[in-house]
Amino acid sequence: MEILSKYLEDKRFIQWVFNSDKELEKWWKEFEVENPTEKQNIKLARKILNRLHTSDNQLSEEEKIIIFSKILKEIEEKKYDSKARILFRNFIKYAAVAILFFSIGALIFYKKDNFNPYYSSQNLNEPVDQKEAKLIRPDGESIVLEKDKSVIEYSEDGEVKINDNIIQPKKDSQPGKAELNHLIIPYGKTSEVILPDGTRVYLNAGSRLVYPDIFKDKNREVLLVGEAFFEVKDDKDHPFVVQTTDLRVKVTGTKFNVSAYPTDNVVETVLTEGSVSLRQNNSNLFSDDIELLPGQLAAFNKTSRKTILKTVNTENYIIWKDGLCKFEGTDLSRIVKKMERFYNIRFQYSDPILGTIKITGKLELNEDRDEIINRIAVAASVKINKKGDYLYVIEG
Repeated sequence: MEILSKYLEDKRFIQWVFNSDKELEKWWKEFEVENPTEKQNIKLARKILNRLHTSDNQLSEEEKIIIFSKILKEIEEKKYDSKARILFRNFIKYAAVAILFFSIGALIFYKKDNFNPYYSSQNLNEPVDQKEAKLIRPDGESIVLEKDKSVIEYSEDGEVKINDNIIQPKKDSQPGKAELNHLIIPYGKTSEVILPDGTRVYLNAGSRLVYPDIFKDKNREVLLVGEAFFEVKDDKDHPFVVQTTDLRVKVTGTKFNVSAYPTDNVVETVLTEGSVSLRQNNSNLFSDDIELLPGQLAAFNKTSRKTILKTVNTENYIIWKDGLCKFEGTDLSRIVKKMERFYNIRFQYSDPILGTIKITGKLELNEDRDEIINRIAVAASVKINKKGDYLYVIEG
């Protein structure tokens, strides 16, 4: 199935879905006749746009992020089509486009005169290169983050500092209006973000964070896809909420880690300080919030829709932000997955059962990559052979 972004980023397609006329109707009908293999893609793209479609009413930043996370969740669960699993891998490309729509007051402009000429003139179909870390600003500007570990800091007056380079606020931005940014950190890189309220977020490899320029709603809400460690600035009147595709994590001032990668079947929340409450997005199965105490891990299983609480050594779950990896009796498959994300490499098994070998140890990930992998092989009593620059094969 071809990437659907060519439809979701096409102004004529959006107008056809929400405010068609005879000319548009004729053009797209002819297109479907001439391109019969595209009918399924067009149908799926229409469904996605209808999910994004809302009323003209101004949405709060909290509502925008909740809706966006629900769209991600529905795609992840393949509710649209049996082929939609391919769509999720490409969704981040046109998710940035949805965020541009969010930033100017509505999810989709379904009236012709609602298309802002300024945004229409931007290059909305720029692909998100998964090899590059990027900050996509509310106006569509895409800033490449060249360092392997980038640091982004926001000030209350709207100024942004990226790796010591100061970026001034846009002249056409409206004072007091919260607009959404989209930070994309691919495998092999990490990032640190200091939000306008002083909250510090450490974003792990292969993660995305959606957040506003300023927090102006009752809740300070962000969307996380991947893993991050949060040091939340205390503000009892304005709780901090981390939205994932499955859970909402709510705090006031605390330190905690959330791991919510789309490819993982378990969402893990680890609390190191303060208190945290969790609620499943579709809360029919949750009569009450789940409360965590410092030192506890909440593991939410996407398949069973159940959460297990247990006491853990929190250092093992947050030490990644310091470039370290510590594990105790952990499956080799989990360690390998962390290595894939940190180094942007891939592993294959000669026998899948090898992934169940349990190992214990501590790694300094900033050391030589091949030396680190050799240590893992010794700890697991396996052979790991290098095949090319980015592929390793694990053999018994």
